[in-house]
Amino acid sequence: MASTSAPPPSQQTGTPDPFADKLAKLRIKRPDPPAATSWFSRLLRFLVVVLVVAGIAGGGLVLAARNQWITLGTNWTQMPEIMQSRPEVRPATVTVETGRSGDATVVATGYLKSRFQAKIGAKSPGRVAEINVEEGSKVVAGQILAILEHADLEASLAAVTATLARAKATLREHEVVIQQLQREHERAEKLFRSKQSAESNYDEAKFKYEGALAKRETLVAEISLADARRREAEQMKENMFIRAPFDGTVVSKDAELGESILPGGMGKASGRGSAVTVADLNHLEVECDVKEDYISRVVPDQNCEVAVDAVPKERFEGRVHKVIPMGNRARATIKVKVEIVKPDPRLFPDMSATVYFLPADSAAAEEIATKRVFCDSDAIVSDSTGSFVWIVDASEALQKQPVTVGAVRDSRSEITSGLQGGERVVIAPPEATVGQRVKIAR
Repeated sequence: MASTSAPPPSQQTGTPDPFADKLAKLRIKRPDPPAATSWFSRLLRFLVVVLVVAGIAGGGLVLAARNQWITLGTNWTQMPEIMQSRPEVRPATVTVETGRSGDATVVATGYLKSRFQAKIGAKSPGRVAEINVEEGSKVVAGQILAILEHADLEASLAAVTATLARAKATLREHEVVIQQLQREHERAEKLFRSKQSAESNYDEAKFKYEGALAKRETLVAEISLADARRREAEQMKENMFIRAPFDGTVVSKDAELGESILPGGMGKASGRGSAVTVADLNHLEVECDVKEDYISRVVPDQNCEVAVDAVPKERFEGRVHKVIPMGNRARATIKVKVEIVKPDPRLFPDMSATVYFLPADSAAAEEIATKRVFCDSDAIVSDSTGSFVWIVDASEALQKQPVTVGAVRDSRSEITSGLQGGERVVIAPPEATVGQRVKIAR
């Protein structure tokens, strides 16, 4: 017999289901879908977005061009400047020269040095008690520059001086004893010869006198020893006084009041090695390096012109003082010292200078007034069109400039046309194009 399922109690009785109400309360109510927008509104929003993006892009482009990150031009396919790698170049400045320096056979650079310059320190260690000079002070040989503390040496000197005085007083006292014993010896000798005294009395007086004479030699030696110790103490005290070894000018003060001076000191940790540095500014010379290829053109007493960067509008008369007989293997140069003939108060040690070595038959400077332009020979490039140089302009871009080359001296060439002086040209230029940006080697 087939079975039939019974309906749920709620359907049988007709009462509402309480779980259905609870499920209805948990249902999420979703908003009605928006109405479809018109094509005009969508187009308007698209145009606004395009304008905003274009404005930002244009502003960035103008900013990049203003800061020279990119170059705006007709060639928009070119890579932006900020993404390009700039070749590094070494520039040289085109110089304008007048006078005899234009005929120089060799040109070399160097620095001014004083022929007599020394760092003045003390022979003994000590603490600075006084410094009597400042930078720029004129000093004479023997002048006291600084004094170190030496109270202990004063006491030692007083002690040895007293010892010397006591030794001298003892000697004077002993001289009186010698005189007394001498007379007793003479009387004893007379009595012995006249047979009025025994020989033992004579011998006793004799030995006492000779012993006194020997003791006098000991006292004299003690006086010499005491005097030597006194002079040693005086010298130790004198070592506490730092004096100028020659006439000159104080160019630097290396220690201050209260600092320690230690011979051979390497700095503040171990003590200063010197108190002041003195230089004779009346005997300045330029130490420069001349290439081995041109050293045969430099001879002692050769006339020179010296240009100092600190005094750009004036040339100083120079003379070759010494050619150092020793080469520099790494740099292939020879050191030459050129003295300044007439000292000038505007010249100081360690100033950079350029030396023009003149030929023996060069004319007087005042007879030559023509300005001549010179350029480094390594900057000149020649091709089928002629000679030219690459100039680095203010924006560090290369510009090609044709030139006419005249006489070549040393490693520089005279430019008769094409350059005015002051331009920056590229030494040993690489393959380049006009307008190419470069990086200056530091």
